[in-house]
Amino acid sequence: MAEEEEENRLVSALEVIPRTMVDLRKRGASPVDNNLLPVKRRLVFWDRQRAEQCINDDYLGPSPRFSLDDFKRMFRVSRVMYNEIRNILCAADPFFRDGFDATKKKKILVDAKIMIAIKVLAYGSCVNSFRDYYQLGQTTALLAVQHFTTIIACSGNLRAKFLRSMSPSDAKRVEAMHFHQHGVRGMAGSLDCSHVLWKNCPVAHHGQFKGKEEVPTVIMEVACDYQLFAWHAVVGYAGTFNDINVWDNSLLHRSLIDGSFSQNDFEFEIAGTMFSCLYFLVDGIYPPLSRFVRPINVPTGKDECLFTAWQESCRKDVERFFGVLKKKFHCLNGIRTWDLQQVIQIIYCCIIIHNMAVVERVATNAEDVESASFYDVVEDNADQNQYFNHENEFHAVNSVQDNVNHRVEQVEYLKALGIHVHDRSLHADSERIRILPQLTRMAEHRWGRLYDASEHRKLTCALMQQLIINYNK
Repeated sequence: MAEEEEENRLVSALEVIPRTMVDLRKRGASPVDNNLLPVKRRLVFWDRQRAEQCINDDYLGPSPRFSLDDFKRMFRVSRVMYNEIRNILCAADPFFRDGFDATKKKKILVDAKIMIAIKVLAYGSCVNSFRDYYQLGQTTALLAVQHFTTIIACSGNLRAKFLRSMSPSDAKRVEAMHFHQHGVRGMAGSLDCSHVLWKNCPVAHHGQFKGKEEVPTVIMEVACDYQLFAWHAVVGYAGTFNDINVWDNSLLHRSLIDGSFSQNDFEFEIAGTMFSCLYFLVDGIYPPLSRFVRPINVPTGKDECLFTAWQESCRKDVERFFGVLKKKFHCLNGIRTWDLQQVIQIIYCCIIIHNMAVVERVATNAEDVESASFYDVVEDNADQNQYFNHENEFHAVNSVQDNVNHRVEQVEYLKALGIHVHDRSLHADSERIRILPQLTRMAEHRWGRLYDASEHRKLTCALMQQLIINYNK
């Protein structure tokens, strides 16, 4: 009888889990029931001063323990680049500024936040791997990585310099460099796609992002030059896409159709044949466009074998880019976040930092001043005003279209303020409607030139003849 009463008493005590030892004693529960208590997170007193002392002694002090080469090897950036990134972060976000919090305590060291973010990107591990050294909580470390990648990826100044589109001056320098390295004229770079593993992809998105790799991935399309500087980079395509699907939705493809890339074109000669459009090296999956140079699938004869071997060896520039980028930033081998927007920002952040490193490497190893300033931004005022230098008949149309668009914006702004304006110049039978078919014909003209298979064969034959001439010299 006594045993049944004791069992009933314990069952009644377990029905409502007590929260404190006082409740346990009041209810008469045994000490064995202590493991049923909810575990509260223990308050951790972080030693910020020790972390600051370690950072200064190891890296940033007047006599650091590790040299500049060790710093670059550990953080993937040099001290000069680190200082530049630090200045950008401090100017863009109060999260990376020194000061005092609401309790009048000194904020967490800025260098600790920046260094842990760089190390998470470089080594691809979770933030808990470095919290003990930098004395940071998990939430603060995750915020540091998120703020770091967002600022670097969305910074207008960084994107305008290290993720910019090719200008006419850039095109001439890059074409001359490729002629010196590969022995042919007119090459703008190599184009290809690569998959980035999205390790924490939500299960609901697996059907969209799980492609041939059998794991969720995000695709990035990159066009780079011989020195591994990315002139074109678009990130965020689903892993179920292939290279053709990505190309159909690519911003580079759009720039070729709307004519914005045509400002970079100029005339050059290959084996006695004149061409006026720069081209890219691609693999065999891409369509035979007039601006693409593909390998021959089944080469027959010495000439075709020579051409295919040259094309595949030169196209390794973009393959080297992906290899260097993923070895430098191991986070691209498996991104640990649930948000697709953060995944895209992380990839863009890594590409921008990589381009910064390329610019620094070229400037450091340059033998003259001109080579050191190879990737400097040069304003092409004369060329920027003429986007279609080989389609002069449409200059006036562009000017009229810009004026009309500007007038439309003014009228819409006045309407938003409640001021209704009747502008006869924007009437349905006016000049604006008549120029739209002309713009359509311009796009159709560029589309036809781009997808002209005869121009592709003409370019391939000319390159093959040029390689034979170079081989026989």
